[in-house]
Amino acid sequence: MSPNAYVSFNNHGLLCGYPGEEEVEFPVFTWTYDDFEQHVGESITPSMYRFMAEYVKENITKEDLYVIQGRGDEYCPDDLNEEAVNAYFDMPINRKIALHEQMLDELRNEKDAAEAKEVAAIDALLDGNSPFAENSPISHEYADFMRGLIIENRTKADRLENEIHEEEQWRGGHEEGAENDV
Repeated sequence: MSPNAYVSFNNHGLLCGYPGEEEVEFPVFTWTYDDFEQHVGESITPSMYRFMAEYVKENITKEDLYVIQGRGDEYCPDDLNEEAVNAYFDMPINRKIALHEQMLDELRNEKDAAEAKEVAAIDALLDGNSPFAENSPISHEYADFMRGLIIENRTKADRLENEIHEEEQWRGGHEEGAENDV
């Protein structure tokens, strides 16, 4: 019998382990940047995290999934995380550069989209473009929904701006092993 547990990226781009038993689930384990940074010995960038998390997602074992399914709070992926870190540093520098450039493009595009959604929601509220009359019983709920979209997209744009800044720090060429993989 296969485990019901699975791993997937959440809407913040973090890899999460889900028990697979409920229709609406919350993760029982989340791979954070720190989980990989413990093995690197310094901060990692979003492109490094994505590579390492994808490695974990592709190489997680059935046994790991059973642990996540039954006792997710006890799951300790140190060996797999270390393998992911080693796989990243074993990769040729040109592949790392390509991942870095792709990540910067993705982050900038996501940030632009979040800012456009924020502006559209603000414009809809300010222009009075509500599909409901002011005396409608759901007019207030519509306005609250739009304000929620504004906050959600501003928060997302700010997070993405921070991730762009983190990713841009990689350009310094100070990455371990980079000087030997030209």
